[in-house]
Amino acid sequence: MEINYSIILILFVLSHSLQSVSSQDEGNSSRPICPASFSCLNLGYLSFPFYTSGNSACGLCEVDCSQPVAKIRLKQDSPSYDLVKVMPGSSDLFLVQDNYYANQINSNSCDSLTYVFPSNSFSISYSISPTFPVLRCSKSPRLREQVDGYFRPANDYYVFDSCDDYNYYYAYSNVYISSNTDVPSPCQVVVLPVKPLSTFPKETNLTELFKLLTYELELVVQVSDRCQECHRSGGRCSTQSSDNQEFWCENNSRNTKKEKPRNIVIKSSLATLAAGSVILLILIAICSRFKIFSRHDAENYSNIEAIIKNHESLAPKRYSYSNVKKMTNSFRVKVGEGGYGSVYRGSLQNGNEVAVKVLNELKGSGQDLVNELASISKTCHVNIVSLLGFCFEGRHRALIYEYMPNGSLEKFIHDPSSATSTQLEWKKLYDITVGIARGLEYLHRGCNTRILHFDIKPHNILLDKDLCPKISDFGLAKLCTEKRSVVSMSGMRGTPGYIAPEVFSRNFGVVSHKSDVYSYGMMVLEMVGGRRNVVAEDDGTSNMYFFDFVYRQVMSNKDLGLSGVLGARDKEVAKKMVLVSLWCTQSDPASRPSMSKVLDMLEGDLKCIQIPPKPFLYSTPRSLDSHQ
Repeated sequence: MEINYSIILILFVLSHSLQSVSSQDEGNSSRPICPASFSCLNLGYLSFPFYTSGNSACGLCEVDCSQPVAKIRLKQDSPSYDLVKVMPGSSDLFLVQDNYYANQINSNSCDSLTYVFPSNSFSISYSISPTFPVLRCSKSPRLREQVDGYFRPANDYYVFDSCDDYNYYYAYSNVYISSNTDVPSPCQVVVLPVKPLSTFPKETNLTELFKLLTYELELVVQVSDRCQECHRSGGRCSTQSSDNQEFWCENNSRNTKKEKPRNIVIKSSLATLAAGSVILLILIAICSRFKIFSRHDAENYSNIEAIIKNHESLAPKRYSYSNVKKMTNSFRVKVGEGGYGSVYRGSLQNGNEVAVKVLNELKGSGQDLVNELASISKTCHVNIVSLLGFCFEGRHRALIYEYMPNGSLEKFIHDPSSATSTQLEWKKLYDITVGIARGLEYLHRGCNTRILHFDIKPHNILLDKDLCPKISDFGLAKLCTEKRSVVSMSGMRGTPGYIAPEVFSRNFGVVSHKSDVYSYGMMVLEMVGGRRNVVAEDDGTSNMYFFDFVYRQVMSNKDLGLSGVLGARDKEVAKKMVLVSLWCTQSDPASRPSMSKVLDMLEGDLKCIQIPPKPFLYSTPRSLDSHQ
């Protein structure tokens, strides 16, 4: 690589000038002494970002330990909470009590149904749990139909109508609340502090909203990396009072010898010029050598920030890369791996287990992460995996999900030696099939913004501790803002063996939500066969023979010859799954049923399901990449 000696000379001169200015300042200043920690009543020792009253230069959150119960004030202009407890093993997870809110709840005040959460800044952020979203709507007799559509596919939601101005609608399990962009026009989503459902007596009436609220809150305080670095260097984190609210590090040094304002200005300007020039030249050299920054990176940063802004209180939490390393114990336990990257087991500060999917750094566009955030942040359904947070910091991209202890559906289908494989009797296979269908039906119809997944396969179906299926991996998903779901795509996307023929070749028809239906049918066929898809076979013919055999048996009304069928109920379940898979894998997209119709067939009478025409079992070549 050619060396530019002029740049080296400039860097040397500027760095020498900066060092001279810094050494002059060091001789004229001294840092204020802040305690590393301080004792507070029965809470033990607290440290930065907390500070004791009268010592505001040493932290961001004031704690008053002079009263019988310690008080914590998150910002100078905010009310204080009772600081009840510091959670064991954590320095930034606290139990606080909001006494003002307690009075509102106990007096059944409707003002308690609009809770004001602590505002975040570039220095520090706060999160309070447990919470849940509630749909607040102006009272209108004509609104009920829109609310029913909002909570579709289930109507098991509650209505609180005791306030004069608004009605409140909610599903306590959080299953059917979607994003602000999907709510009826006279409504809005508000987020309220709520007690865990497990703490309620069985006789609790869930329609009495005031009884669900809580004033005892788990408070998580998270200081930004820049603020921590500022504090370590002796500065004080702050946020400018102007409209842009930018972060800045205020120097806390106290001059022992006052200087003339003109000298201070000259030194500050020189130091700023020198530091800025050095940084600029270094960045230019690095960027030109390694081409780190691109228009795609800038667009993705912009897209993610827009997603967070659009979804506001329902947006997933953003974590720094250092937080991700901490929650995974430096990526110690790997639980999965694929073309996207690796998945690690971790835990949040409140003890909840999570799965952290670290995306490959080589995929510089970050499009998978953008798709995942744009898609899954619009969803909230029992059969869709919950996205709890994400990291997008330079080349570090990660997604944090709820942890699924039973892993993916794939290992239950293809690993007969699995210790849990005996759990997947036909009734359980059927329940999983129905659950996946409900999740897809929600993606296709449950939101105003229809979501097409484009990668339905056993590997992307996760199972919780009760073997409830959850659709995951939205890296290839597409959003449809219109009710019709026809989309335009360049090239193919999906996994060979599950890709609908129209996705591979437009000669078969248009790409739409029916493409997901095809992938679903192929997956159900695989579940019935209990064997790997055709692309995993040596000669690519074994699964074809199985398909032909099953179709002939159905046409002649003969026994399917499947293992594990123990009675009439199992035979009915197996035949339903076969017929559904045959309908879903029709080569003509128009001949495939919608996911709503699929659910009708699965949950209805077997006699009502007609035998479909024999579909052309389409399969893409093994050599094709699964993520194009």
